[in-house]
Amino acid sequence: MFSLNSNPLFPRREIESKLRSWWKRKADSPLRRKSTDARINGGTVFDIQPDVSSTEAVEVFLEVEPLLGFEIKSSKIIKLGGYRSSDEFVQHLLPQLEAKFSEIHPAPVKPHEGRRVYVGQ
Repeated sequence: MFSLNSNPLFPRREIESKLRSWWKRKADSPLRRKSTDARINGGTVFDIQPDVSSTEAVEVFLEVEPLLGFEIKSSKIIKLGGYRSSDEFVQHLLPQLEAKFSEIHPAPVKPHEGRRVYVGQ
């Protein structure tokens, strides 16, 4: 079911699935340093870095662009400073991508049923 302010053409489920699978691949990478809670264990400034930086997060555009049908040219969609969790990543990016999608592909306007409507009435 779609909300009233949601574009029914926006592939929400597919985009969310791509975002989550991209995050999982990043997080499960053997090259990724496992972080511990620096407040408990001591640690360095590197321990408080986000799990995925804003520069890394831009890579996800390559996976969602085919679903959206256009190239994402704005880096303002990505949160500065990066993301600490998959949920934060998805909850931030999904509405940003939907808004951009709505700019490019506005929702179709339903004509009034049996009445002509003129501008200015």
